[in-house]
Amino acid sequence: MWIVIRLILAAIGFAIRRLRRASPFSEAGRFEGAPYSEQLHKAKNAVRGFTIGMQRASPTWVRLHAESAIDRICKWLGISNELQTGDTRFDTMVYVTCDHPHVHALLRDSLPLRAAILAAFDDNYQWIRFDGQSVQMRRNATTEPKRRDLALLKAVADASEGLEADPPPRLADPFLWKALVVEGVIWSLLGYAIGAFIESRVHTEDYHLWHGQVVKAGMIVAVAAFAILLGIIALWMRGSSRGHRVIVESAIVLVLGLPISAIQLVGDTNRALDGEPAIPAVRKLETCEQRKHHKKHGYYYTYHLWLASTPELEGPRLPRVIEVPERMCGRDQATVRFEIGPGRWGIPWYRTIEIDGVVWTNPL
Repeated sequence: MWIVIRLILAAIGFAIRRLRRASPFSEAGRFEGAPYSEQLHKAKNAVRGFTIGMQRASPTWVRLHAESAIDRICKWLGISNELQTGDTRFDTMVYVTCDHPHVHALLRDSLPLRAAILAAFDDNYQWIRFDGQSVQMRRNATTEPKRRDLALLKAVADASEGLEADPPPRLADPFLWKALVVEGVIWSLLGYAIGAFIESRVHTEDYHLWHGQVVKAGMIVAVAAFAILLGIIALWMRGSSRGHRVIVESAIVLVLGLPISAIQLVGDTNRALDGEPAIPAVRKLETCEQRKHHKKHGYYYTYHLWLASTPELEGPRLPRVIEVPERMCGRDQATVRFEIGPGRWGIPWYRTIEIDGVVWTNPL
């Protein structure tokens, strides 16, 4: 069941990354007859910035921001390849994240559009974004948008009217779907990791005899996967203006999600792909300890079998203490019978634990 839940969360992660680019337009008012949207960004009930937008269709997603030193270094290294309009000031000041030839042609040929964009950046706007349905602009501020802000927005919206022209099918964005696939896969890994984390909070019992072996193998897999995935992404996105942004975003998400995902994947496959016969083991139970753990709002208990420190009766070496569900407790001085799976990757795991007819089966 938990494998299914993690896969569903992975699919949700893919979908969220795919859909979050589209921002529904919500009219906040009108400026010179044109409807506009407004979103205030607040902290401690004080305005810290705002995003304003107007309706403007575009053939693809476009993001413009003030060009940074990192942008210039990545262009020099060949990791990204950005549009150059021939307008020295625009090319130096603005980084265009878009690979659509129609957008490139419009920016190159439209002096009014470049001038409107530069005017917005001269007024300290952080970015301008076309999401296919509208154009939006974001800036830091301690006040709500003023008439001048709306005038700058309308200038960009009016000058970008050419984006609504229907470009020929051959003039498609060559990197758009590559970026979508990369981002979807990376965020699906994060969704899988979130599912694994939730499972670890719900089921705290020990699945493997020596959890440290699972962690060690998982971290090795995580490091290898990180290097391989980033290498593939860098090669696949080479030549795109999105290249370095996708690589940086992917690296951050992978650092957050890969360790948990890899450890969980190693544990899952070690158990699910283990087709070897079980190894029986028998031990004497000394006691079952109940431990109280405090958390922010209350507390919870965990339960731990303490095996008697006697010579091995049967089977492989086992830990002295094993965390189990609550129902396995209350039978001190009993005999504990184990079925141990050798593991697909050589990491032994508990298939079943039985105490006086009460059986716990490892969930898969």
